[in-house]
Amino acid sequence: MKPVISKKAVQTGTYDSVDKFTSSDSYATVEARISSQDEQLVSGADISGHGGNVNVHRSRQNVRNHRNKSSQRKKKGRKNRRPKTMGRYPFVCAYRRYLKGVRARLSESTMVERERKLHFLAEIVRYLADKGTISTMNPSKFIEEDIIEMYMTLKQNGNACETLRKHISLLKFVTRNCGNRIIDDMLEKGKIIIGSDHREPTSFDKQELEKIIDVSCQIDSWKGIVCRFSAPMLTFLRLRPSELRTASIDDLDTKKWTFFIANPKGKDRYGKPQHMNIPDVLRLFVLEYLVKREEMLRTYGIDYAEPLIPAISSKGVNHYSQQAFGRLRMQVIEQSGIQFKWKDLRPTGGQLALDNGTPMEVVSRSMRHSSMAVTERYYCRFRADLANAQINETYNRIFSDEPAIIEKSVSIESEK
Repeated sequence: MKPVISKKAVQTGTYDSVDKFTSSDSYATVEARISSQDEQLVSGADISGHGGNVNVHRSRQNVRNHRNKSSQRKKKGRKNRRPKTMGRYPFVCAYRRYLKGVRARLSESTMVERERKLHFLAEIVRYLADKGTISTMNPSKFIEEDIIEMYMTLKQNGNACETLRKHISLLKFVTRNCGNRIIDDMLEKGKIIIGSDHREPTSFDKQELEKIIDVSCQIDSWKGIVCRFSAPMLTFLRLRPSELRTASIDDLDTKKWTFFIANPKGKDRYGKPQHMNIPDVLRLFVLEYLVKREEMLRTYGIDYAEPLIPAISSKGVNHYSQQAFGRLRMQVIEQSGIQFKWKDLRPTGGQLALDNGTPMEVVSRSMRHSSMAVTERYYCRFRADLANAQINETYNRIFSDEPAIIEKSVSIESEK
């Protein structure tokens, strides 16, 4: 598990050198997906692209021109498709209109996530409409039976309660934006009860973490180097994956041994950029990575790269995208046999500290949470077996004169 770096380097801080509903459609950016140029949000809008009534009589010359334009559109492909209209695609237009209204207060990553989930919901709405199980695809006209059908489809599709809650919330936002508060009323009256998964936060013990790191060391490629660096960083600094993925090389200071979280969750709103002290256990991994990173850049003839974890392609040097960064771990999963996501390592760091005597208040503060309740609910908890063991020791001290406790103490002493 230990990287090969000299002791002097550590001291000085220097180094040498889907579902059946999932659509396959993809788009460039959120702005492009919700641009007013891509859609017509007025009911009954003309869909011919020529204005006026669709069934107007054309002269022979107009017919020829229309056929030529149609053939050109087919050759050019998706770029010249007709814009989606409220008449044919009411749910798609409604959710795009909703996204336009919230883009001023949401981050780009949140916009991407919501657009992806809403596109998934649009596929479900279309699927149910084709089956004839809902009365309309227009969110402003949804009735209770329509919402129940969507809810049951999502539930039967195997979604966890937390995922189901997110989908229903987004559906509520879109319908509410259309002036329809049917989901608000159903939730208030208890006609939809999502429940809870009651799952323990996902985390790994010391042996599993060491196996993930050791397997990363066996992968002789840039992917392995990144994984061997990312796993300890996400664990021991308790970082979110995006905070590491979007970091700059200048955010890492190996003289003061600090890491600057420049892009925290909720940046420019509630998230506050701040420095984190790099613990001793992490320093060797940092120095080893920086050496490997410099060697990799040198092979491409690059003197300086701004991203801490550079992704080199024909387009130049950039930060990894969320999807590409997530794929880096796949070979580690195959070779280690441990299924994990990058986000699982943040609660792992908190749980390891909590299990070994760090108070919950300290762990919560180090994870930059607003309260201990957030930490306990989603990240790490005081384990029941450890709690029971501590209470047992407390009882032993209180009732030390009891025969059973005296006998147990004598037996432990004799074994020693």
